[in-house]
Amino acid sequence: MEDTKKTHQQQTEAAQKKKKGKTEHEKNPFIDSMTLINKSYVYEFASEAYCRDHGRIRKEVVGSSVAQIWGETNFKFIKKHLDQCFSGNVVRYENWLEFPGEEPKFYRVTYSPYFNPAGYVTHAVVASEDITDFKREEESLEKSEPGFRAILKNMHYGVFTFDLDGRFTFVNDVIVKRSGYPREWYVGKSLFDVVRPQERDAVRKHFQATVRGEPVAPYEFSFLKAADEVAWAHISTTPVREAGQIVGVLGVMLDITKRVQSEQALIESEEKYRRLFEEIRDAIFITDNEGRLTDVNRSFLKLFGYKKEEIEGLRAIDTYVNKDECISYMKEVEKKGFVEDFVVKLKKKDGTVMECLLNGTPLRNVDGAIRGYQGIARQISK
Repeated sequence: MEDTKKTHQQQTEAAQKKKKGKTEHEKNPFIDSMTLINKSYVYEFASEAYCRDHGRIRKEVVGSSVAQIWGETNFKFIKKHLDQCFSGNVVRYENWLEFPGEEPKFYRVTYSPYFNPAGYVTHAVVASEDITDFKREEESLEKSEPGFRAILKNMHYGVFTFDLDGRFTFVNDVIVKRSGYPREWYVGKSLFDVVRPQERDAVRKHFQATVRGEPVAPYEFSFLKAADEVAWAHISTTPVREAGQIVGVLGVMLDITKRVQSEQALIESEEKYRRLFEEIRDAIFITDNEGRLTDVNRSFLKLFGYKKEEIEGLRAIDTYVNKDECISYMKEVEKKGFVEDFVVKLKKKDGTVMECLLNGTPLRNVDGAIRGYQGIARQISK
């Protein structure tokens, strides 16, 4: 009877140590929870994380058999995977396992063969990850809200939920597909693991405002996909409440990468056009459909003697010596769709007359209507 009480007390203390250890250590469980098992199914090494997860100290694990740590029932299941590993194969699996006196846990495990210098397998290197919380979350959603889950998985938008610290608790298939990360990658990860460093502070402020229950307008940010590609997202977030308390955050995301890339390409194209527009030595002018100048380059200002601010409201026809020539030029553009080497006499701001060649084309709306004219004026006499 005394031994039973002592065993129960040890299990309780071990569980408390385990719970405390999880809060004190924030490490990657899959990397840190590792063991080395020999062909006699005995532990020769166990990491601190592994021991902590099992509520034991290292000397209780090292030297013990797998059956002693996991129990005979689990050992029968584990042994067949170890035997495959001892045959030289890498083995991976996910499964529910039960500890004596504890609730079942869901593990993701990888067995890798360890070869000695002679090329023989002597040990199995085992990396295990407890993903019970993620599995329960997934199963709970499947059981309680199958229709809702089906909608989330198949809708066009990316949908995910977070806990109050921003860690993912659910992602739908759209998120998995667009990001390139496998679904299991999201276990233990947070929103801030995918957001690019230069935008994390801004995204964090939006997220924390949502957690406080404040209204947050949709916002955009860039993130890194699995292949280190930069993508952009438009996201809306809203708090998830239970019994009036905020317990998480629901997010709906639209991938706007193509739109942003198009905008960037357009900006780059406009910048290149503007540089060409300003640097070319010919005088370039653009007018609306009533002939008012809407844009000119530096060469135009130099040729006609105007300052940039003096162009506003100036009509192209005011630069002609003979206004009929302007009308003829516009009719020619409308009739042929272009004008090449049209000879006219133009005047500078100070009244100086110069003979010029005009080349021009109409600017049209989507419906084909002329919305303006663009052209080049080149002086041929001084």
